[in-house]
Amino acid sequence: MSDVVRIDNPAATGEVHAHGAHVTDWTPAGAEPVLWLSPLADLTPGSAIRGGVPVCFPWFGDGPDDAYEPKHGFARNAIWTVVETTDESVRLRLTDADVTDLPGRDRWQHAFTLELVVTVGAELALELTCTNSGAEDFSYGSALHTYFRVADIGRTTVAGLGGATYLDKVAGGSAVQDGPIRFTGETDRVYESVADVVVEDGSGRRIMIIKTGSADTVVWNPWQDRAAAMADFPDDGWAQMLCIEAANAAGHEITLAPGESHTLSQRIKLPSTP
Repeated sequence: MSDVVRIDNPAATGEVHAHGAHVTDWTPAGAEPVLWLSPLADLTPGSAIRGGVPVCFPWFGDGPDDAYEPKHGFARNAIWTVVETTDESVRLRLTDADVTDLPGRDRWQHAFTLELVVTVGAELALELTCTNSGAEDFSYGSALHTYFRVADIGRTTVAGLGGATYLDKVAGGSAVQDGPIRFTGETDRVYESVADVVVEDGSGRRIMIIKTGSADTVVWNPWQDRAAAMADFPDDGWAQMLCIEAANAAGHEITLAPGESHTLSQRIKLPSTP
């Protein structure tokens, strides 16, 4: 099958790469693209694609002791197998046998099977299932690291996380969210929350994110200085993007016994869509 699966149906168009099982486009019919993809993204196998929906596995960020590399694990750098495609969906698979030589594999040597099912329609649905295919328990972190396109980050708000406790990775420490999130500088927070959220992107467009199997919601924008320091990020790109990520991280990693599975899922829709 092709290394890039393009879906075009009456409800939406989408694009999914075998490289990282990475969704790089979802555009509902009659709407503007919902996902943000860096124009400087490196699509070379072995590199992480900047934008879209990276799959973070088997750790989030720098891992459980803040010392793991590559950042966000090895799954987003791997070539997944495209197992099945339809007019609306694609199913991809990654196993421990596929990643024997990838950087970071030496830090996490368990036997596993990952499957990602991406459904493209009036909603974008992603279901990431991890199965322990080995003989010992293991723990892992994961995230669907979704980059959204926004009109103006300075006018963007995120509702649904009011009252949630969050780890502030910029300022340090933890705090409780008071009302909607607004953006005035670099933001990198891990919220303890299972709630749905709604992004108002500054133009009147609203994006709803509904998740299951996720203990945390990550909210990230690099702002100006951090964006300028990243080679695959336009200097002004921070003003038109926002990451909202369904995750299990920061002490909420998943533990699976042999044969057990866990599914992390995320549905994205424009609330005006039936």
